[in-house]
Amino acid sequence: MTHNNIFAFVLNTKLKTIFKMKKVFAILAIAALTACGGASTEAKTDTAAAATVDTAAHATVDTAAHATTDTAAKK
Repeated sequence: MTHNNIFAFVLNTKLKTIFKMKKVFAILAIAALTACGGASTEAKTDTAAAATVDTAAHATVDTAAHATTDTAAKK
């Protein structure tokens, strides 16, 4: 083997090792994020519970009580 061939072989081996380590690191990072649920610090709210509004309780208004006024008492 000549000097250039040895250098190319070592460089090729090092590059393969670097790419393998990057893949291993990426897999470990994904596994860690999956294990801890993404580590979100946002407050979790139940949007289904917040969206339900009881409109029937607000819709019942007694308008007859406001319509009847005693005009004799004012005179």
